[in-house]
Amino acid sequence: MKKSFNIVMILCAVLFVLSCSGNKSYTDMLNDEKKAISRLVDEQGFEILRDYPANGVFGEKQFVKLDNGLYLNVVDSGNGNRPATGTSILVRASGRILLHDTVTFNGFDPMNTIIIWPMEFRYGIYASNDQAGYFFSEGLMGGLNYAGDSSIVKLIVPFKLGSSYQQTDGKPIYYDKVRYIFEK
Repeated sequence: MKKSFNIVMILCAVLFVLSCSGNKSYTDMLNDEKKAISRLVDEQGFEILRDYPANGVFGEKQFVKLDNGLYLNVVDSGNGNRPATGTSILVRASGRILLHDTVTFNGFDPMNTIIIWPMEFRYGIYASNDQAGYFFSEGLMGGLNYAGDSSIVKLIVPFKLGSSYQQTDGKPIYYDKVRYIFEK
C-alpha cells in the first residue's frame, strides 16, 4: 500500500513538472498581445476610432477597431471593384511581427528572398499555401471587406484572426502597408 502511494506521488510530481513546462496559456498570450498592440499604438501615435468613418476617409494615423478585433486603416479604397468569393488576389505587404523577437518583412522589396511576393490567394477561401505560410489569414483578407481592387490598407491583425502559425505563437502582426490586386 505504501509503495503504491509513493508511485502515485511520484507520478503526480512528474505531471506537475510537465504541466509547468513554460508554455504560455491562452490568457497569457492575450495579455501579451494587448500590451504589444497598446505599445504599438502609443509608439506610432495611432488614434483608435470606435466607428468606421461615415465618409470612408481615414487620417494617416487613424484605425478603426472592427467588431472581430481587426484594426483597419484604409489608405486607398481602390478602383471600386469588390471581390467575390473565389476571386484570385495578389497581395504584397510590409510590416512587422509584434512581441519579443520583433521581425520585419517587406514584400515590396525586390531583394526580399524569404517569401515569394506577391502572394496569391482566393478571396473567402481560408486555406493557406506554402508560399503564404505565416501571413495568409482571415485578418489579412479582412481589409477586402472595406476596400477592393488596387487598394492599400494598414492592418493590425490579432493572433486569433491570424494564420495558424500566428495562433500557435500568439503573435499579432502590424501591416504598415498591404496592397491588393485582383488577378484578371
